[in-house]
Amino acid sequence: MNWFLPSQTKKTLSESELIYASLQRNRVYSQDVLVPRDLETLLAIETRYPPLLKARDVEGLEKLNKEAMKIGRKLFPPSPWDGWRENVEVFVVAAIMALAIRTFFLQPFKIPTGSMEPTLCGIEPKPTTEPPPNLPYQIYDFLIHGRTYSRVVTQQGGKVVNLKSGSLTIWFEYTDVTLEDAQGHQETDRLWIRLSDVEQKLGIYPNSDFDPTDDNEHTKIYKPGDVLANYVTQTGDQVLVDKVTYNFRPPRPGEVIIFKTSGIPGLANERGPDQEGSEDFIKRCIALAGDNVTVKPPFLYVNNQLAQGAPAFAKEFARADYYPGYTLVAPSESSGVTQDTNRPFDPFDPQNSQTYYVPDNCYWAMGDNSPNSKDSRYWNGVPKQNLVGRGYFVFWPFTERWGWIR
Repeated sequence: MNWFLPSQTKKTLSESELIYASLQRNRVYSQDVLVPRDLETLLAIETRYPPLLKARDVEGLEKLNKEAMKIGRKLFPPSPWDGWRENVEVFVVAAIMALAIRTFFLQPFKIPTGSMEPTLCGIEPKPTTEPPPNLPYQIYDFLIHGRTYSRVVTQQGGKVVNLKSGSLTIWFEYTDVTLEDAQGHQETDRLWIRLSDVEQKLGIYPNSDFDPTDDNEHTKIYKPGDVLANYVTQTGDQVLVDKVTYNFRPPRPGEVIIFKTSGIPGLANERGPDQEGSEDFIKRCIALAGDNVTVKPPFLYVNNQLAQGAPAFAKEFARADYYPGYTLVAPSESSGVTQDTNRPFDPFDPQNSQTYYVPDNCYWAMGDNSPNSKDSRYWNGVPKQNLVGRGYFVFWPFTERWGWIR
């Protein structure tokens, strides 16, 4: 118990342990180039340390330290690059550990869309009429709640003539809005959200384009200094994916799963078939291979029994806490069989139903936001080999969804 020893004794023991470890490390690094006599000398010094340390022989350790330092300076002269080398070694080891954890144990995943709302939320911009708050509050709101504020003002104004999407890596998407004034002068303003959100959430379209929300063509002309866009963006939930569990057991109905989209017929990349983007989807596991799944709004049945395994199911059936209930998809897009009715198709029709069969070695995956989820109802089951892991924990932002995923 070293803490009961005199301070000088503790200091000598600590220095001796450091010198002993340093001597061993340098000897291991350099033993291929050391001459045999020097190598024997180093090994002899090393063998003298353990008994002296065990006996806490301060006098013997001080003498041995001087001897070790002397030969250490002779065989391993200090280099101006020693500090850099140690820092690089620490960085490389840390990087390898991080990659190993990400590959085999836990992987961060960002929710890109709203298909799992309200269980998990994706990136969602919302228009506002309020000016952005002061900078300190914006920083606080981003760090805690994951919200960012954007306000774009036109310089010379004009009409919107083009919208063009782009990205800086798959994480940072943007839309360039080009305006043209009466003299033919153009300006381009960048909005850091997807093109579909610019149109659907902010209502910005090129002039003369048809707006499905009001059945009119866009004719708006912006004056210099007009606000083109003023919105608050809620970042997608950041989730930890458990990549270990499914190596020992299959997914259970009700669990949130992450899977790769590659090789699933009819499932195109969410950013477009020719676009680079996320190849991982997140949905809820509904049923296993060989099961029959029936959607009868707002209910969901597995083998003629109400779906079980997660609290979200009961909320879906009751349409409580913003859960919309399960809905039908257009028969022409459905991978199952739609009940034959004489009424016009309605995705919320409680008198209609669609039945699906889960193929062998597959899992049935559906989003909690059923009316706005492209899932197994469209492209059938998720092959077993496509599984990545289990949605485990929301670690950021710190909203009411922070914590274990249920």
